[in-house]
Amino acid sequence: MYPFYVKDEKVFSFSYKPEKGDVIKYDKTGQWFEVTEVENGRGRKVYGRRTIEPNWRLSY
Repeated sequence: MYPFYVKDEKVFSFSYKPEKGDVIKYDKTGQWFEVTEVENGRGRKVYGRRTIEPNWRLSY
């Protein structure tokens, strides 16, 4: 598992290793997150930030 952190708070865990720049929607809350850092080695921590829906301009 790859725990995902935003501002040092665990939000959820990935079952796969994401890549930097990936944009993910958390289904439980509907919030979007962007991966900003993925630790290498044994750490496995993934860091990111909240963002807007990537296709928001197309949904009008």
